[in-house]
Amino acid sequence: MLVTRSLARRRQDGFTMVELLITILIVTVGILGLAKMQATAVSNTAVSRTRALMTYQAESLAGMIRSNRSFWVTSGSTATWPAFAVSSAGVASQTGMTSVATCIGASVACTPAQLAYDDLMNTTYGWAKNFNDGTAASAFPNASATIACVSASGGTCAANPTSPHSYDITLTWSQKLVAMSKTTQTTQTSTPVSIVMHVQP
Repeated sequence: MLVTRSLARRRQDGFTMVELLITILIVTVGILGLAKMQATAVSNTAVSRTRALMTYQAESLAGMIRSNRSFWVTSGSTATWPAFAVSSAGVASQTGMTSVATCIGASVACTPAQLAYDDLMNTTYGWAKNFNDGTAASAFPNASATIACVSASGGTCAANPTSPHSYDITLTWSQKLVAMSKTTQTTQTSTPVSIVMHVQP
């Protein structure tokens, strides 16, 4: 009788150890899954934040275009329409604007072309300087931006259009996502992302 009870207790102890190991395995897998979900959530939050900031930057450019209609609209009397670009290296270029030191506190009022240059190209407070000046300290390193004319009738923007032309603001940057599994993303390389905002001055 004593032997039977001893063997039964040993078998019971063995099953308890197996159950404990299985429980530890299940909890470990669950914790790893939660950690992966947390990393994904943090990554998605960072992506959403960058997209929101880029939208604000595009809105800022749109505001500059709308507030200086004399430049962005009446320039259509010439064959070359205004254009603006910031490359991923931070090199800004422009078409149609007139170089000026600054329009703030100037003794003589700036022309529309000078005001556009001051808004976008000023080396101290211009939009391009604060967006990406080619250094790691930029607000958006390696990001690029363009303002390009869009013909009302399609094709290339021509002089003296019958209908007003508009502009496309395109911002491009790189973002890195954390994959939940290899089926959703096989590598952790940066992915180029763009937003386009259509503006009618």
